[in-house]
Amino acid sequence: MTGKVWAYARTSSGTGAGAADAGRMDGGGAFQVLAGLPLLDGSSGSGVAGPNDCIVPVGRLSTSTLFESSPDSSLSISPWLMNAKARETSALSDEELQRRLRREGIPALVEGKHPADVRVTRLRVTVWGFDAVEIARLLSDSPSINDVNKMRRIGELDCLPPGHALWKPAEKLATRTLYALGLDFGQVEVRVSDSGWIHVAAVKPAIPKLSEEGRLRWKERLDEFIAAWEAETGERPVAKLGADPEFVLLSEEGKVVPASRYFRPEADAGCDSVRVRGEKRWPLVELRPRPTTEPGQLAADVRRLLVVAAEKTAGAALNWRAGALPVPGLPIGGHIHLSGVALTGERLRALDNAVALPLRLLEPASAARRRPRYGALGDVRRQPHGGFEFRTPPSWLVSPRLTLGAFALAKIAAEHSRELAAGRPLDEERYRDAFYSGDRNALLEATERIYARIRQTFGYTAYKESVDYLFAAIAAGRRWDESTDFRRKWRIAFS
Repeated sequence: MTGKVWAYARTSSGTGAGAADAGRMDGGGAFQVLAGLPLLDGSSGSGVAGPNDCIVPVGRLSTSTLFESSPDSSLSISPWLMNAKARETSALSDEELQRRLRREGIPALVEGKHPADVRVTRLRVTVWGFDAVEIARLLSDSPSINDVNKMRRIGELDCLPPGHALWKPAEKLATRTLYALGLDFGQVEVRVSDSGWIHVAAVKPAIPKLSEEGRLRWKERLDEFIAAWEAETGERPVAKLGADPEFVLLSEEGKVVPASRYFRPEADAGCDSVRVRGEKRWPLVELRPRPTTEPGQLAADVRRLLVVAAEKTAGAALNWRAGALPVPGLPIGGHIHLSGVALTGERLRALDNAVALPLRLLEPASAARRRPRYGALGDVRRQPHGGFEFRTPPSWLVSPRLTLGAFALAKIAAEHSRELAAGRPLDEERYRDAFYSGDRNALLEATERIYARIRQTFGYTAYKESVDYLFAAIAAGRRWDESTDFRRKWRIAFS
């Protein structure tokens, strides 16, 4: 059934509210950007959300009369209630907000103030999904966004153009912040010091009053989202998969051998760069298999490129290492590319739970040292081809069965994010903490829950063997070994 996108607002008295009331509740912003959406009014029964619908809430929300049936983890599909963690986030102390963000690798200085001699530029970044729609420079004497009622009028704010040097870094930080807190839109106050240090100072899960340019950008992003939502709920999307896994070459003495000695940067079996003390180096081999809709075909093309790599290094006494951190100080990735499906918070959370969580339990204990700088949840990057790159996983090249399993899980998560939404353990703080701390008992509980949800999807039947293999390995307490040459597992001959 094709889903709809609804606006919903509720007044402080508990009665339903129109979009104009929603605008007054959130400083005028909601009316500006949600006008035109069908309105849910739970108190009067003027609208009821179906299982494939999406709700954009404003103000205080009560879900009891909004759904055809109450959202609950036993349902196969429930409506997507955006910003479901808004109330929880608003109630966080400064100390707890700062702790959660730093856990995710997000620089934050929420509690306390900057020293008087440190000058900062204050920016209010308004985000929808994974896009900044407006970045306004706050005057130095204006209050934090957590005190919205006292904020200066929009006419007194200096809005940055999208091409400004601060736009991209502020956008990236703000979108990461809202995603990590379980939010889908809102405001983030970002501060930039004269030395260039950029960090989060405050968060508000609400729609502010925007400039004319900001309203237009918001409407563009909202219209794009609505079109994609209706298309994907009307007919199940087909995800095309790609990847760019990395591995490292070691000499007989255990030293890193530059991949650029054997591979060209632009080749399908090529090399990738890292910066070491500001200097660009090329230590990593990177494979770029041909995109396909089938996990098995993608895994087969990975093997083809491994054979090409073996031919290019024939006769060299090298040791091939993959995994998460096969060499101290050199984390490597197994990024998975997806196209044919929209990048949404719901889909990225499905990938975190269905792909990153199981792989977390299969990696060796030493791999945790790469987080949170590398391998943090929700690490995503849009690609020029229109798709996106899920960057959280480490290099699954350590074995062909792990590779195929990772592809199968990514395929299921991308195509069945609606079904997986009601049972995502990483939406809960205790499991999110466990992902970073390594609490194995909590992670096992979480993995059992997502495995149960995966088994209820149609996609599981197509990839049952590959998926079951990974979860059986988790249950048996197995971990991959990234201290050995992985060519043996792939049955690639070497001297």
